[in-house]
Amino acid sequence: MKNKPDIIFEKVSDYCKSNGISLDGRIAVGLSGGADSVSLLLVLLQAGAQPVCVHVNHMIRGDEADRDEEFCRNLCEKYGVEFHSFKVDIPALAKERKTGTEETARTERKRILSDAAKNSGCKAVALAHNKNDRAETFIFNLARGTGVKGLGSIRPVKAEGETVYIRPLLCLSKDEILEYLREKNESHVFDSTNADEEYTRNYIRHTVLPTFERINPSYLSNINRAAELADEADGLIDSCADAFISADKFDKSSLLSLHPAALKRVLSKLYIKSGGVSPEETHLKALADFIITAENGQRVGMPNEIDFICENGTFRFIKRTAPLEYRVNLEFGENDIRYKKCKIFVENVNSAPKTDAYRNIYKIVKRIKISSDIIKNGVFVRNRAEGDSIKYGGMTHSVKKILSEKKIPSSLRPDYPVICDKDGPLAVPPFAIRDGCEGDGSIYLTYCEY
Repeated sequence: MKNKPDIIFEKVSDYCKSNGISLDGRIAVGLSGGADSVSLLLVLLQAGAQPVCVHVNHMIRGDEADRDEEFCRNLCEKYGVEFHSFKVDIPALAKERKTGTEETARTERKRILSDAAKNSGCKAVALAHNKNDRAETFIFNLARGTGVKGLGSIRPVKAEGETVYIRPLLCLSKDEILEYLREKNESHVFDSTNADEEYTRNYIRHTVLPTFERINPSYLSNINRAAELADEADGLIDSCADAFISADKFDKSSLLSLHPAALKRVLSKLYIKSGGVSPEETHLKALADFIITAENGQRVGMPNEIDFICENGTFRFIKRTAPLEYRVNLEFGENDIRYKKCKIFVENVNSAPKTDAYRNIYKIVKRIKISSDIIKNGVFVRNRAEGDSIKYGGMTHSVKKILSEKKIPSSLRPDYPVICDKDGPLAVPPFAIRDGCEGDGSIYLTYCEY
């Protein structure tokens, strides 16, 4: 008959196999000295892995924190396991960053574990979260108003950048873990802050979850099952979003054909790819509503200096930047406006090559005639300025409106090239030429885009 530790180990092994978790090779272990992480170390040793234990002293609990560090060091010596310890003054760091103590500790712990795994040649970082932890996270996220991603709670496997995090004990309850250690006759330390209900997670653990037990004694398994179902739904939404993004069709009808959940996931992924961080539900809803009513050239601002814009019926995120300011005096011959991928040739009408000579090279060619007097007084090209206008066809037109009517993307309008003389805009190539500028018509200005 199998003993209790072997039964628990088999349960963990089966769970790992069904979730694609390999328990061999070099694996970094977050070792706090508590019951969960000590059990994780023993399970990995039993599986034949080569654990590399990493302990982070947060310098929050004084002598108790130093005691935990020493316990972990001695435990690793006992089992012949590689051990690394790090000290981080979390209270001071939290004050400096103006972040919460829990958040700062979690961020630094993950950073240290990730770096240690990379430096030690480990294929993954093993964390000791269990079924109770997953239930706590589920309730915590639910109370914050999360979607299916948050309800998925803690995942058995999760890649973050180059680091893969695995959680082999996510199939065990806290009671099973404590029983495993008792049967193995192995000790562990207790973190006194775990009893402090000022911390939200401790309040959920000691006050909220016991209330669920009164409703249904199987609450722990049921909440974990709900988290698994939410994770499955989240994976489906993710795959739908990835398939849509790979098709590279972001017009209004295509976007609005998506299920609302898939649409919001597409918008979230594209926003993050553009340099944003995980957007809030209110932002995603505003973007979805904007798609319905947006007209060409309109945009909506997002955090992180990012805009979501509608350009000629398609939508995209762009990083908000100040308009490019430039000014280039035009001389006879070839003038390379390197800022905007265009060239302007200034030539005498009698000696200029035929227009076809430029059309064979450049994608857009526009030739205009102007007076030699205009050239003598100076001609230059610059970025569009607010308030620019040009008179042609007997009427004065706003340059901004011209570009809008010609469907120039709104992101390209602020620094669009405008040819000017001392009297202001002379031409908005290739769309508009100022009335009365031809004069003796002895000079060609040939505008070419490449």
